[in-house]
Amino acid sequence: MDNKEKAIKIYDLIKNGDIEQAKEIIITDNSLLDFVTPFGTWLHVAARGGKLDMIKFLVESGMDININEGVPKSAPIAHAASEGEFSIVEYLFDNGAILDVSDPNRNPLFSAIYGGHLDIVKYLVQNGIDITVKYTGDTMKDMGAYEFAVERGQIEIAEYLKQKMDEKE
Repeated sequence: MDNKEKAIKIYDLIKNGDIEQAKEIIITDNSLLDFVTPFGTWLHVAARGGKLDMIKFLVESGMDININEGVPKSAPIAHAASEGEFSIVEYLFDNGAILDVSDPNRNPLFSAIYGGHLDIVKYLVQNGIDITVKYTGDTMKDMGAYEFAVERGQIEIAEYLKQKMDEKE
């Protein structure tokens, strides 16, 4: 099997939850740790799929926890936040994931809002993510987390963010 075939196999194994077999393939060929799929690195794939055991294996194997890859180009913590994978968000943060607010696509708070995950929004806020940053671009004009939550119809999240912003004033 060439590396592309191995990568397809690993992707399928991770998506289907066969973590042990995916680990075996990677252990036999460490160069596969650096493989980037259209969906991102193996960390991104595992984060979106809710595979905490695979995340732990990859982090312990030395993968860059903050690499921006996939669609959208963001870190694994943002991918996990968008899918509501609380335990993965927590694990990644506890192991050095940066709460990158340099771009709305990289901002895990915006990812959590997009997915409608209030528990993750609260966790990120409690752990110091900047809730005041605003973005202007192709699809946004002076839009912060509160405005994004309102636009997405995430009323409970918007109310929580408004309360937190009022507390800071």
